[in-house]
This record gives sequence, C-alpha cells and structure tokens, in this order.
Amino acid sequence: MRQVKRIGIAIIAIYLLSIGMLLNFQEKILFQSETLSQDHVFTSSVAFEELYLKAEDDAIIHGLHYKQAMPKGVILYFHGNARTLEYWGKWAEQLSEQYNYDVVIMDYRGYGKSIGKRSYRAMLNDAFLFYNYCQAKFSTEEIVIFGRSLGGAFATHVAQQKEARLLLLESTFTSVYDVGKTRFWFLPLKWLLKYPFQNDQNIQNIALPTYIIHGTEDGVVPYEHSQQLLEKARASTKKLYTINEGLHNDLISYPAYFNALNEILHDAARYSN
Repeated sequence: MRQVKRIGIAIIAIYLLSIGMLLNFQEKILFQSETLSQDHVFTSSVAFEELYLKAEDDAIIHGLHYKQAMPKGVILYFHGNARTLEYWGKWAEQLSEQYNYDVVIMDYRGYGKSIGKRSYRAMLNDAFLFYNYCQAKFSTEEIVIFGRSLGGAFATHVAQQKEARLLLLESTFTSVYDVGKTRFWFLPLKWLLKYPFQNDQNIQNIALPTYIIHGTEDGVVPYEHSQQLLEKARASTKKLYTINEGLHNDLISYPAYFNALNEILHDAARYSN
C-alpha cells in the first residue's frame, strides 16, 4: 500500500512539473526567435526601406518594405515562427520581383530588430501597425494578406477586421491548441496556453477570397488542418492548393507551389472586391 502511495505521489509530482514547464517554456516552444543587432545592414537587389513602427506600449516593431516601380499592389507577409528578416527578407524580395508587388514584412517582438515585451494581444495588435502602413500607401483592393505557418494567425486576425483583396495562407494550423494536444494530450492545454492563436475561429469571420496552400506530408502542421480551415472558411470564393508530398519547409522546391502563386497573384485583380 505504501508503495502504491509513493507511485501516486510521484505521478502527481511529474504531472505538476510538466504543467510548470509548459507554463514557463511555451514561449520558447512557440517562438523560435533570433535577434539581430540594431546596426545590422540588410542587402537586396530590390529597392527597399527599413520600417520602425511604434506600438501603443512603446515597443518598436521592425519591418522591411520591398518596392517595385509600378507594383500591382502590396503583399503584407507574416512569416513563420523561426528566423528573422535576414532570412525572410530574401523570400519577400523574391515575391516582390517575381510577381511585381511591393512586399511589406515584419519581425515579431523578440525577433530581429523588433523590441518589446511579448503578450498575445500586443503581438496581434502589432500586425495592424503594418496593415495600416500598407493602407496609407495602397487602396484596400490592392492589399494581399499572406500568412505562413505561425504567420497565418496574424493574417487571419487582420483579415477578419480589415478589408483587402484576398487572404492567402500557407502551411498554417487550425489552432495552437490543436497542434499542442498531439504532444501534450495529458495536460489541460486550454487553460495553460498564453498564446491561443486560432485560425479556425477567425476564418469563420472572413469574407475575403481565401486561398490555402499546404503539403500533404507536413509533419509540423498536418495537411488536415488546411482541409478543416477550408471547410470552415466563410468566404464564397475559397480554394485549397495541395502540394503532393510537400513538407512544412520545402514547398518552394515544388513547381506546383509556384503554379498556385501564379494563379493567385498574377490573376489577383479579378478577385478584387
């Protein structure tokens, strides 16, 4: 009997320790952030401008604006949960040059040159800083909102409240809870998550034409998440582009990925509201 009691106490202790570790380390799990020195110099073959936008709490959020001489519009791009604009800027540069769009891209708090205390609400509000920046320079019919992986949460958050030409999501999740419960099924995640990003709820409030790209072999965010998002999407115009055998981080190596972008971005004018 004493042995059973000891085992029970040990199980409870491990369980409580697991809860404590998740509370303390979930930011490191969710945000695989890196920083850049404030004097870091970006280079690009495409003309660009560095942006430093001030949030309500005085945080400074850094971004880049890649520019074309006669752009079709502007892509407001929200990147994934790892790396900084030193990496993502190269992709933004390619998007801008290949599709003749201006591209505005931000680093989240704690990433790159962006500084400020993280919180769920503050990070979501930062996304509006960059939407408002785009709106000051382009009409809403010229704005494409594009979110990849974690960035999908920022894209859907903006798209459910603001006007734009269309919403484009890549390899994103239904919710952080749905991703987390596969690994931490034994913990009360709904009460522990500090960052309950939820595309599945947001997408039901979005009337913009909605396009989703996802690889079938994605081991980080399963393909089924995009299938569920498509089903829940409120938009009358919506489509899921499937990249057969695509993983989470290799979609740009598939011609089908660029075929999807070609169809969406080259012909985006016909989706204007």
